[in-house]
Amino acid sequence: MLGMSIVSPIIPLYAKSFGVTLAVASLAITANAFGRFVSDIPAGAAADRWGRRPVMIVGSVLIMVMALLNATATGFPEFLLYRFLQGVGSGMWMTARQTLLADILKPEERGRVMGYFQAFMLLGQSAGPTLGGWAAVAWGLTAPFYAFAVTGFACVVLTYFMIHEPAGAAKRVRHEEMFNPRDMWRLLRNQTYAMACLATFIVFFQRSGIRTNMIPIYAADELGMDPGAIGTILSYATLTNLLMTVPMGYAIDLVGRKPVIVWNILVMAVANVSFVYARDYWGMTVAALVLGVASAGAGQAPLALATDATLHERRGLAMGVYRLIGDVGMMIGPVALSLIADTTDLHAPFWVMTGMLVVNAVLVAVFAKEIIKTRFNKGGAALSQP
Repeated sequence: MLGMSIVSPIIPLYAKSFGVTLAVASLAITANAFGRFVSDIPAGAAADRWGRRPVMIVGSVLIMVMALLNATATGFPEFLLYRFLQGVGSGMWMTARQTLLADILKPEERGRVMGYFQAFMLLGQSAGPTLGGWAAVAWGLTAPFYAFAVTGFACVVLTYFMIHEPAGAAKRVRHEEMFNPRDMWRLLRNQTYAMACLATFIVFFQRSGIRTNMIPIYAADELGMDPGAIGTILSYATLTNLLMTVPMGYAIDLVGRKPVIVWNILVMAVANVSFVYARDYWGMTVAALVLGVASAGAGQAPLALATDATLHERRGLAMGVYRLIGDVGMMIGPVALSLIADTTDLHAPFWVMTGMLVVNAVLVAVFAKEIIKTRFNKGGAALSQP
């Protein structure tokens, strides 16, 4: 995550250096997201057939090599191709490591351990842009890509020497077909798993559509804020998210996945309304703090619930489908909410997103089932690792 975020500040600038417009340059971000999108399910199926660790290693190698090629690209189409392939590698690594976590974590510890895991991801995401910006100022726009390649190499080494997977994790499907659409439809007919996937779709839709896209535009156009003020507001949300990640992980294990999903999504809806009524920097700051609190639980709890609900399924495929649905939300969120803003005003996307969040919370409350027993929720059925 450190390497991926190191290049985030300079992607548009580097793309524009090839002489393309800003709109065309944005394809560099889309190409990477599309690479993750197309690789999610194949990576999960490959993790089931050949193991989680090999897929992680191949994904890390692909990320490292594409980072080097990004720095040496001679034209924009070539750069787009490398960004797409880097997204494929990223999807392979993320899906396989998520599957590995599902393998090794006991249900009763899943929330809090994922909380620690999420905290390290946020640390990488937070530190990367600053390091990438410094590298670009000191050594030019290609420097962050070389730094990304170094982190990719470190990931390859760590994965090869330090990561091991449970014996026989991929054995059950080694002689079966890698992917059968019937398996995916059976997963989605699992009511609790489907609700977890819907929750992650909405959360990713919110993250890319509101946090990444609409909040900066709203703050600049409606409130006249400069990029520095907007950056600090978003940093408040990230910092609060980081501080709340581990406590939310414990809440997921103690209270249950379903209550944490419902209440955090509702708090996220409150944050959206708060942005609409914010009239200055401090109002936006309060709304960002509320958003950061909600983002911690809303990101972790659906994954824990999806993992619980697919205990006896092909884990790689289950995690691949789960990631695919989240990536779809991330891809269409900015486009859909921008179209709403273009046809109405800058308040409308926040209201529409609030409605989507409330509906999602109601659906999860009604249709999702708590799978495991927790200290404060005895309704689930205790599970043990297979």
